[in-house]
Amino acid sequence: MAKKMPVVYWEINALDGESLSEFNEEVFEWETEVSDTKFHSFRSGDPKGINGGIFTGKGTLPTHRALYIEVEDMDEIIERVKNQGQEILQGPFESGNNILAFFTDPEGHMIGLIQRK
Repeated sequence: MAKKMPVVYWEINALDGESLSEFNEEVFEWETEVSDTKFHSFRSGDPKGINGGIFTGKGTLPTHRALYIEVEDMDEIIERVKNQGQEILQGPFESGNNILAFFTDPEGHMIGLIQRK
């Protein structure tokens, strides 16, 4: 049987994270918490929903929308991505209790990988 690798998180690296967060709060009535780094964490409030976040772009990656897929073995998945000829944009690297990596799919969409420590 195939391993389950669910989508577990989403993020938007925006040009104006503050404004985009306010838009989503108003339109969808989503509640958010804002960190001292201006990262807006959204909680779905529904067990069927997926939590996510919006922030103003910074660092290595360009503005983007990304889904995070939870994996059990980051190295194995990174190798599969490379074997398919796709680019690893960043990582793997540690972030809190997670290991993260980002790659592009064949159409150029960015995908995030997350492995829980």
